[in-house]
Amino acid sequence: MGVRTLLLLARLLFVDLANPDDAPPEGQAFVFLGGRADRTAVDERPLLDAVAIYTRDLGIALLQSPGAQPTSLSSAALDDVTALLRARGARLGFWCQLAPGGRQIELVTVDPRRSVARYSFDPESASKSDLYRSIALRLRATLVGVEPTEGAAGTVTTGPAPAPPSPAAVPPSPARATQPAAGSAARPAPPAAATEPPPVGFPPPRQGRTRASDEWPRMFFGAGYALSYPLRTSAGASARHALALDVMVATRGHLEWDFGTDLAPSSDRTSTVASISVMDIPLRLGGRWVHQSGPLTVAAGPFLGVHWLSANASAVMQTDQRTAFGAVGGADLLVRGPVLAGFAPQARVWAEVNVPRTRFTIQGVPNYDVGAMRLGLTVEIVAPAP
Repeated sequence: MGVRTLLLLARLLFVDLANPDDAPPEGQAFVFLGGRADRTAVDERPLLDAVAIYTRDLGIALLQSPGAQPTSLSSAALDDVTALLRARGARLGFWCQLAPGGRQIELVTVDPRRSVARYSFDPESASKSDLYRSIALRLRATLVGVEPTEGAAGTVTTGPAPAPPSPAAVPPSPARATQPAAGSAARPAPPAAATEPPPVGFPPPRQGRTRASDEWPRMFFGAGYALSYPLRTSAGASARHALALDVMVATRGHLEWDFGTDLAPSSDRTSTVASISVMDIPLRLGGRWVHQSGPLTVAAGPFLGVHWLSANASAVMQTDQRTAFGAVGGADLLVRGPVLAGFAPQARVWAEVNVPRTRFTIQGVPNYDVGAMRLGLTVEIVAPAP
């Protein structure tokens, strides 16, 4: 196999061998850093096709660098990227990766001055083709130094953006994201009137907040109303109405931890021989697996807890006070609604088993029984929205 055949195969695979004869003029190229082994973020070929279509009238060659994209934005990684850009005479490098938490896709751009920008896109808000068009429009806007009218998400930028090229210095470029083969004539850029317009009618990705890695874990709080009812009691059963308070922590890997309690007035019972008042304060610690589907979040998981029960009994001539602790274990299912002004509603259905089962008796007669099980519904407002 000859050298010319190897060069042709390399170009077909978007691998640039840095042939000096094929190198674009200084500052008239931008480089895609791809080659991730897991391929979980984007499909590179349709992404590059979309980028080529929406940047072909800029006269800037799209190159692909061999090897894997950076795994971090450390100082050493940025040094490697900027060295590559300077060696290729490129004005910008870019790649796509999963955002922290794995729910969104990030477009990361770097210029030779080490200026970094990160743009987040929600892959579930549109089809794959629309997602790639949005990324291409955002990249085009970065290259020309203006904000796009649609398709862009929240950004985190350090340093100035790369300056757009002078119109007089813009040479023609091919329509596809490859360099022209040796000895072939370069195709002229299509006139402005023939350039494919941005797509009309597809929904832009949901505005997202790009979070740096040091922002994990994230803490948020909930408050609302809790209704529960005991099962299998020996002294009568009644519904419990309480104020629900929760502290929740979201961590990497679709996990969420919840520490909560329910505060309610004492439960009073009166019999023929005495009256009893029981204060029940539950404490709960649980973990949930979280899945986000559009504006809704669904989570489920187990929890463990303890009930602190304080009983005060009074008869005609005497009083008594007792304290007891009971352990519980259970599971819950949570649905969290869309964010509005930094707040989000959520509803939690749960069930718990009391181990051991706690009862209070007066002269051998059960007056208060927590029950073998308890079912509940909690409705809350959480903030700041996770």
